[in-house]
Amino acid sequence: MIHLFKSPAGSLLLLLMTFFGMLDAQSQTRYEVSLLEAQEIALQKAFAMQYAALDRSTAERDVKVWLANGMPQVNLVADYSQYIDIPTQVVPADAFGFPSYLTEFLGDVSEFTGVSLDTPPVDPNALSELQFGQNHAANVGIQASQMIFSGSFLVGLKATQLYVESRNQAILRTADEVRKQVAEAYHLVLGADEGKGILENALALVKESFAETQQLKAEGFVNQVAVDQLELAVQELELELATAAKQKGLTMSLLRFQMGIHPTEDELLLRQSLADLMSENNGLELLSQPFNSSLLPGLEEQRTYVELAGLNVKNQQAMGWPEISAFYTNQGNAQRDAFNFLQSDGNWYPVQLWGINFSMPLWTSFSGRHQVEQKKIQEERAKVGLEQMEHAAMMEFDHARINLEQAMGAFQNRTRATELAQRIFDQTQLAFKEGVVSSFEWTQSRNQLVEAQGNLLGASLDWLNAQVRLQAALSKFE
Repeated sequence: MIHLFKSPAGSLLLLLMTFFGMLDAQSQTRYEVSLLEAQEIALQKAFAMQYAALDRSTAERDVKVWLANGMPQVNLVADYSQYIDIPTQVVPADAFGFPSYLTEFLGDVSEFTGVSLDTPPVDPNALSELQFGQNHAANVGIQASQMIFSGSFLVGLKATQLYVESRNQAILRTADEVRKQVAEAYHLVLGADEGKGILENALALVKESFAETQQLKAEGFVNQVAVDQLELAVQELELELATAAKQKGLTMSLLRFQMGIHPTEDELLLRQSLADLMSENNGLELLSQPFNSSLLPGLEEQRTYVELAGLNVKNQQAMGWPEISAFYTNQGNAQRDAFNFLQSDGNWYPVQLWGINFSMPLWTSFSGRHQVEQKKIQEERAKVGLEQMEHAAMMEFDHARINLEQAMGAFQNRTRATELAQRIFDQTQLAFKEGVVSSFEWTQSRNQLVEAQGNLLGASLDWLNAQVRLQAALSKFE
């Protein structure tokens, strides 16, 4: 037998395995959380919260970009061109000749002195072809501009700032949604674990009775049917237990997803049970809370959208206001027969100017007015949407409150039913061991108990989820 780790190579391998094992342990994060701690982690890691935070960062950058558009803008400009064929200009042949009065004067002098002028004959239809410029041309300079007044810029600046506020409200709205989703997933994991525990207890009880019944069968006190019934019950419970174990894993995966933690690398343990959560808050305080729409981030976000729609109307109206801006240009031009612009001995001819631009629409054939009316219609739609959301929020509050009241009543009824089913099973089990009742009656009472425990578990989950729903309707999360 080869002892690998006693050799030098084996020792090195052991060290490497230990090192990488430590790295793997460091990369894994262990979370043991209560419900509130799970919600706090989700507020930092949940995908919806990350998207909301990025939307807010984008809105904040939009404000800075809009402000920068109103600040001085300076551009460096440069261009180069080469004329393969220099443009030709055609002009009358005598365009650059003597003036008519001078020509007449010289003709008179020639006639008076008898000295003829040695000039070509004048052709009034003759043309001259001229080319201006050089083959190579370059232009380098700077151009600056500054906005002086723009109504659209002022309205747009206020709109971008208001949009940032709406993104802050969206983060609060998303936070409420994330808390609700995490709470429901947390409850679901606890419920799956409780359900698995109920099945485990039932299976242990059936297995114990199955073993006792087999012994009684061997002693001749019961028949084979009683043994077969219990064996069938064991098989059914084992199948249900395997399904419950898978469901627990699925619910844990859902909670991980809602919290935004890694599905495999991070370890997640729940510190609280259903009983702990129900003992912390029975929901009576929530039932006494009045509805206040101003506390709901979703409604506040919609109110901001109404304001933005109003600013959109003002922005369209501002399109008819004048826009004033100033500009300044400083550049140099050069024209050469060859490409020698980098040489210092060539001439560059300066061009420098500044000015003011003014523009204002005078007549748009009522297009501007119609566009303003379009924006007003959009504003009215936003107001109608706000009213609809207010009614929906009030209706959700009423339904959530009634749902919680019903869940509390159902839990109390299920608690009494479970206590009664437990008493019936205890009496039936005692009678079964004494041989007074059959295995069928014992199985029936056991099924009633498991069903009652399952119903109580469902009522507990309904109670907790109803509290969370009312918290969301009131935006009253801790």
